[in-house]
Amino acid sequence: MTTRDNLDSGLSQRAIEGALRSRADSWQYNEEMEKAAALEENGAQLSSTLRMSLGYYRTGKKAAAAAGRNVSDAEGSEDSGTLSAAYRSPSNPAN
Repeated sequence: MTTRDNLDSGLSQRAIEGALRSRADSWQYNEEMEKAAALEENGAQLSSTLRMSLGYYRTGKKAAAAAGRNVSDAEGSEDSGTLSAAYRSPSNPAN
């Protein structure tokens, strides 16, 4: 699997880079998804909804790692230098 999986092959290079940047910027570490991934790796049967969510999570994580973000833990995965952080209001950091 690459970071380009699930992208329309007819997209321009610029559109692909934008989609990957968007995935990287929106990804956030999720302990529950990490636990689900470990369960799946150990052979546990996950619900179809959880498998789908885990697929999106993994795709975002892979894009974030390719963008140079630390994806190993919650503390290191903050998006302090990313595009989405630039749109946060100083008065409302959760915005």
